[in-house]
Amino acid sequence: MERKRFFSQVFIAMLLYVAISLILERQITAEILMKESRDGLIFGLVYGLVLWIWNRVKKD
Repeated sequence: MERKRFFSQVFIAMLLYVAISLILERQITAEILMKESRDGLIFGLVYGLVLWIWNRVKKD
């Protein structure tokens, strides 16, 4: 998978996580926004790692 497509998928996954979390939270304060952004970053990193491992295993 090319690098640009990989990073765009991870970035979109992070944005979707944050957006859905904020919609479900029904409040937007600075504290909640920071917490959900941090959780979205962690989710994006884990998703990127899983996606990278999946592509490595799939190629072999």
